[in-house]
Amino acid sequence: MSEKTPPAFDDSHPAYGKISDEQFSFLTQYLSNKYGLRIPREKKVLLESRLVKRLHALKMTSIAAYIDHVFKTEHADAEYQLFVDHITTHKTFFFRENYQFEFLKNLLPDYYRRLGSTRQVNIWSAGCSTGEEVYTLGIVLNELRNDMPSLDYRIVGSDVSVPSLKSAAKGVFSSELENIPDRIKEKYFTVVPGRKNPSLRFNSPEVTSRISLGVLNLNNKQYNLPCHFDFIFCRNVIIYFDARTRNEVLERIVARLKPGGYLFLGHSETALGTTLPLKSIQPTIYQKLMT
Repeated sequence: MSEKTPPAFDDSHPAYGKISDEQFSFLTQYLSNKYGLRIPREKKVLLESRLVKRLHALKMTSIAAYIDHVFKTEHADAEYQLFVDHITTHKTFFFRENYQFEFLKNLLPDYYRRLGSTRQVNIWSAGCSTGEEVYTLGIVLNELRNDMPSLDYRIVGSDVSVPSLKSAAKGVFSSELENIPDRIKEKYFTVVPGRKNPSLRFNSPEVTSRISLGVLNLNNKQYNLPCHFDFIFCRNVIIYFDARTRNEVLERIVARLKPGGYLFLGHSETALGTTLPLKSIQPTIYQKLMT
């Protein structure tokens, strides 16, 4: 199940849902080694709150029992994926940091003309979570095809969380739709009947046929990706990495970016201060230098 087996934790007087210092040390070290995640001590309560949800679901009485189940039980792969999902998944929504999508929309006509009409625009959403970013990109590019009917594009979405990717593939959303204009909702979504909370399903075969989703751990030394990319969105992902992992991940990501292509980071993230072949275009938007 894992590269590291947890020690035998003292579970004689467990406080429900509380993580001991020893357990916190094990979990944070494991998550750092495996995924490059940095979880400082002040986030201990947040970690507890996320794991308590799994204790409830499994009717377990302590964090120690849960850790044993995830890391020592054979055939616990499904729960391991849920463990990773609860730790790594963060809130996202459609058209988040919309100025970046506006930048892409304004840039693409000239960019595509320079490529030539026989070329395909390839976009990678690295850390796509439950799919809001992927489908937002699909909407933006599909709308551009109204004026650029020859525009050919492909979107690759990757994430470390299998449950998140399954949710992305289903394409059913509710509160994440707040930023979407009514015209776009009517064009690209259909109502999902029979749900307590109003939900919409992304329903545009023209877009979904151009999207592919897959599991990828950005902490891996090599990325199994189908191509190099014109645009890479890696937003609100590297902020959770330690400094060394952040630099290594950025280096691998930029290696998958075509010269002249663009990298989009989250509003709290930067590539400044690195030796990467990038120039800053706007805050959080970078262009790879031509070689």
